[in-house]
Amino acid sequence: MTATKEELKAIFASKAKELVSELEAWFEEETESIDGSIAAAAPSGSGGSIMGTCPAIDSKRVVDATVITKKVLNIELPPEIIQPGGYASCDEMIADLMPKLERVFIGDIKVKKAKPVKALEPA
Repeated sequence: MTATKEELKAIFASKAKELVSELEAWFEEETESIDGSIAAAAPSGSGGSIMGTCPAIDSKRVVDATVITKKVLNIELPPEIIQPGGYASCDEMIADLMPKLERVFIGDIKVKKAKPVKALEPA
């Protein structure tokens, strides 16, 4: 028997706190070493820095958070729901991804599945 959307919403809601907590820990771990070394090495002054224009974490690295969504929701984090360019903060990432992940979880957003790669035949 397949769960209804309302049942899936309830399941997602029951896992939301754990999901947010895991994503926050993941974000901190992913950005900690980079931000620490950049802040220490970045030039100071009023001229600004190129580092100030970069997101805290880019969209390609956010795909790695699929380990969290697999663990908590048993679904992959679809690259197509990640904000292009990445996120300036963990709060921004959570605010953007949580509603989208819920829609994926309940089936409102259909995720493209990768086609299996055929083995190359020797020439």
